[in-house]
Amino acid sequence: MSPAFGGVEENQMADEWVEKAVEALLLHPNANQEETLVLLERCGLTPYEAWRALQFLPIAFIHVVLREAGVVFQPGYVLFDPDSKTKTSHLLADEALYVAAVASAERWVAKGCTRQQLLPVFGRSAEYDVIRKLAGPDGRLNGITLTEPLLMTFGG
Repeated sequence: MSPAFGGVEENQMADEWVEKAVEALLLHPNANQEETLVLLERCGLTPYEAWRALQFLPIAFIHVVLREAGVVFQPGYVLFDPDSKTKTSHLLADEALYVAAVASAERWVAKGCTRQQLLPVFGRSAEYDVIRKLAGPDGRLNGITLTEPLLMTFGG
C-alpha cells in the first residue's frame, strides 16, 4: 500500500489527490467505470488507490450534499472480498480517503456548487441510486434511512 493511505503524510497526499480526482470526475461526467479508473490513475493514483477513490469519493460527496436533506447514512461500510467470500465491517471515519473527500465536498459546497454541479461525483454512488428509487416521484428525501454501503476489495 502506498503512503497516500497510511500514516501522517496520508492526509496531505489524500487531500491533493482527492482534489485532482474530483476535478477529473467533474470534467468527465459520462465516463464509465473503466474510463474513470484510468482518469484517476492519471491524477497520480496507483490502480489500488484509484479503485478506493472510485468507491469512497462518491460516498463522501453524497453524504455531504444530502447531509441536511433528512437522509440517514450509516457511519460504516462493509468490505466484501469476492475471492474469499468474506465480509468485514469498517468505519468510514477511519478511512483517510473518505475524510479527505468529505472535506473536499464541504469546500465545493461552500464555494456555492449545487447538487446538480456535483452530480458527476456523488452520482456514481450506489447510495444515490437507492435514494432516487426511494424518493419516488415527489423527490421527498426526509426519512430515508440507508444501510451500510457494500464495497468490493481491489482485485488488480
